[in-house]
Amino acid sequence: MVARAGEGPAPAGQATPERRSVKERLADAQPSLADALPTGTGDNPLTKTALGISTFTTTEGAFTIDSTGVITRSGSASPIAVSFDVQGPAAAIDVERVRDKHVLVLSDEVDPAELEALAVSMWDDAGWVGPGELRLSSSATLRGAWSVDAAARRALGTPEALTQAWVLDCPRTRSEEVSESMGEWARAFPDGLPTGLEYRILQALARMARRLAGALRLAPSGFVMEPDAESAVNLTVYSPRWIAPEDLLSALRDRGGFTGLADARDLSPAGPSPQMEDAEAERIARLRQDLGPMREDIAARIERERQELAATGESQKVVEGYALVGPIGGRSEVMIEVHAVPSPPRVLRWEPWTASTIIEYQVRWLPGGSLDAPDATLSRSARRERLRSASDIENAAGLIATMAGGNVIDEDGFLVGLEEIQEADDQEPQD
Repeated sequence: MVARAGEGPAPAGQATPERRSVKERLADAQPSLADALPTGTGDNPLTKTALGISTFTTTEGAFTIDSTGVITRSGSASPIAVSFDVQGPAAAIDVERVRDKHVLVLSDEVDPAELEALAVSMWDDAGWVGPGELRLSSSATLRGAWSVDAAARRALGTPEALTQAWVLDCPRTRSEEVSESMGEWARAFPDGLPTGLEYRILQALARMARRLAGALRLAPSGFVMEPDAESAVNLTVYSPRWIAPEDLLSALRDRGGFTGLADARDLSPAGPSPQMEDAEAERIARLRQDLGPMREDIAARIERERQELAATGESQKVVEGYALVGPIGGRSEVMIEVHAVPSPPRVLRWEPWTASTIIEYQVRWLPGGSLDAPDATLSRSARRERLRSASDIENAAGLIATMAGGNVIDEDGFLVGLEEIQEADDQEPQD
């Protein structure tokens, strides 16, 4: 019989070691003195207590084998998930303690989870760090929710319908100059505008207030900024898919009901308008003559490409972008601008498809057909027109999202959930 390597006879005077299975050796492994976290003693596992639960960690059994083959059992610490109750009963806000703080006020209908979702869409490290503590970024935290009763609303000057408050904890940095061009911000900070982190956080909170139909009380002036939630009309669809102009135009006309929509390139005059002065037309003609003849190689290349397109019957592809324009609402227009963009908005930074081609479909409201921004203060009829136009904007963006996929973003950079417009089933009429 041939002995295996390492299984020869034991040296003289030494007993032959007992051969044991790995299972038996693991069962008899001695505990290490460096166990990560001990547990309470007891034979019944149901009554054992993990003494490390207060540190939000737990232990799992682990085995180590040294160079001599000795097996040792030890405990390996691992973190456990802890959920915070962020929707418990809100305590009444202390008016005197928050007078010199920035306060975001919302209605009771706003769930704290909505606030967290908006924060996560803007900051990588945003999230709950404790009950009622929502970290925004680095040194900025929202604390709440606090209940704002009628007396507190009168003292703080906040709107009557907003009874939920979140207090901002953020370092202050102010500039010495105030520009009147800053509008509401200049009125809120007459002694110096916020800068750096404080300004970025306040800008973000103002966007959140508009999305959630809330308001922002700014300290120390006590100025209350109440953005108009209905003023965010424009929508943008981001998608990895390119829709040809003729396909999008046909879909919006036939399925969306935008019968007056047209390609903006077809609306541009091909030549001088009848109103053009004769002197201007002559000047353009002279400029064209001064350009001289086209280089032969360029002319040959253009002619070759024209012949190739004519032979294949394919139309020239749009690679730079295009725009569609048409009437919406009662007396407004919509402009749909389509082009590729190099990077996605921040809210889509984790979407895997954004690593490739990103196509932007911007659906813009043109009040009265003008490219100028609407006035901050609108009449009642202008507000009705805006509501009608906003409905058409949503329908157009929903149809584009159905065709191209991707995501819909509002003016403030937040995700919007629109009901997709499903394609009608092509069914034969029944007798």
